[in-house]
Amino acid sequence: MKRQQKFAGTWYPSDKNQLERLIEVAPVCDNKDLFGVVPHAGLYYSGELIKQLFSTLSSSINKILLITPSHYFSLPNDKIGSGNIDSFECLIHDIPGFSLPIFETGYEEVTKAEHAVEMIIPFIAQRKNLSLCCAHVNHFTDVDIANMYAKKILSVIDDRTAVIASSDFTHYGKSFDYIPYGPTINKEVESLITEHDKTIAKQFAEGNGEIAYKKSMKDKSTICGIAPMLVVSQMAKIKNMKGRLIGQSNSLNGKYKVESFVSYISIAWRI
Repeated sequence: MKRQQKFAGTWYPSDKNQLERLIEVAPVCDNKDLFGVVPHAGLYYSGELIKQLFSTLSSSINKILLITPSHYFSLPNDKIGSGNIDSFECLIHDIPGFSLPIFETGYEEVTKAEHAVEMIIPFIAQRKNLSLCCAHVNHFTDVDIANMYAKKILSVIDDRTAVIASSDFTHYGKSFDYIPYGPTINKEVESLITEHDKTIAKQFAEGNGEIAYKKSMKDKSTICGIAPMLVVSQMAKIKNMKGRLIGQSNSLNGKYKVESFVSYISIAWRI
């Protein structure tokens, strides 16, 4: 089964040359990262943070496992699912798919619908000679289940497989039913959310994802990919990988006459 692109022309350019210019990654020598977290907003918002991860992603990888939430389907708690996708359409060039035998099956429609999948595909296509497996989870009722999946994934991949969680951070505003600092969006609220999300992200990066996840659940956090992020963080912890924040931004761009905004952070881990 082939996943067709759905968001070209709206979430990113429909012209191949414009897309390639938008996602062009500056070459760096320090490319040793294997695990990461990137946002999944339209590439006009999230592209720079995805670039930052791909600029330091290990040059030796030949596969990427992408774990995303589902924005369009209700998923069962405590299960990571995947679909049998043979290829992923992209303006640059199509990407081959691969499967892992440890996930729930039958998630093809989830993968086909999900924008979090499509936002990363052009970056994978640009790298060339990479294949992609997509998996999806929305919520864990117990962090031990995430730990179980972390161990399962590590048992079936090697050091040439990068693992990336797709997650935007706090969604703030009345439309998201999340206004702990009041409904008016201003520079102070932006600063408070920036610091809040930076604290959460550092906990995940530094191996304290269980603490961050439990607190976020208690606070009714609006971080939409926190379950995928927990799995990747626990994998990094098991492998004693070093994590760091590599970028942070939000959808405001200095404009406060809005009713809501979304925060974005990228994280990377290396051995």
